[in-house]
Amino acid sequence: MLVDKYARQSRRRPEYELQTFYGQLQHIYAIRFNSALACGDFGLENDSVIILAAIKTCILDEPDAHLQKLDIRFYSSEGAVHVIDITSVQCLVGRIWDRNRWAIIDRSGCLARAEISVDDVDND
Repeated sequence: MLVDKYARQSRRRPEYELQTFYGQLQHIYAIRFNSALACGDFGLENDSVIILAAIKTCILDEPDAHLQKLDIRFYSSEGAVHVIDITSVQCLVGRIWDRNRWAIIDRSGCLARAEISVDDVDND
């Protein structure tokens, strides 16, 4: 996802960078908008469906240098649940319990990574 590097500095001009997040899917919500008034308020076509995902974030541990090339990350705690557009989910990964923490096994490789062009980012 694109994240403002200076989000905590309200007076600073936003500058966005691409970051990878891992989390555990909790729920999937399908919301149907069949009211012309509601669709108009959100700029949707009549009888539209929006699909959202509730994801509990994984708080990643410091990366192990010898496993970083294998796309293996570790976490030992979880954070808040965030509700996001399902299209933000790029791929599914596996996890394995290893010595009091979870190992995230990401075999998606570079094909599942989001790429953002300069034209996609509006820093104004």
